[in-house]
Amino acid sequence: MTPRFQLQLDRERYAPGDSVRGTILVVESGGSRSLHALLQYMEESPDYSKAAVTISSGSLHEGDLTAGASFGFELALPPDALPNYESSHGELYWEIDVRSDEFGRDTHERKRIEVESP
Repeated sequence: MTPRFQLQLDRERYAPGDSVRGTILVVESGGSRSLHALLQYMEESPDYSKAAVTISSGSLHEGDLTAGASFGFELALPPDALPNYESSHGELYWEIDVRSDEFGRDTHERKRIEVESP
């Protein structure tokens, strides 16, 4: 069975160098090898998507996930973090990607955050 979780962040707007804090709530139990939170700067266009920067929390939990469990995390934005940007050709944005490492396809819960120029 695949776990399902919900991501809650302390806020949605950040400046370079800020810490992004949040909590992962396990909504539905499931098999997992480990649970991680990633802070990523994404480059996206209609035919391309790639993480240009990835900052990992490391393993927050090892083993299966049980409904009702919660895991806190804190990830620091780089002091020189670029702001989010959107044009007609694509966009650049920061997101939190919570990933359950599983046999087969991993489970993800993603949430964009707004990073603004200081």
